[in-house]
Amino acid sequence: MQIKGIKRGKTIELANEPNIPDGREILIDINDAQLTSPEEQRKSIMEFLAQPWEGREDFLKTMEELEREKEAEWEKLYGHLND
Repeated sequence: MQIKGIKRGKTIELANEPNIPDGREILIDINDAQLTSPEEQRKSIMEFLAQPWEGREDFLKTMEELEREKEAEWEKLYGHLND
């Protein structure tokens, strides 16, 4: 079972109510990726974007595919895009 939560002090608030009885001991696994602060994430993104784009064809193709998928989902939900 995987459940999202937010740490506030010594308490972790769960995003949705799992079917776990009160008082039950549980084990929580925290991934290192979750420990990156928003400032560190922003710095990492800025460093990535500051590098030359030559040799990043795979990245650009992936971004184009994501844009196509987003547009297709938008049209599916809301009709044609207004350009």
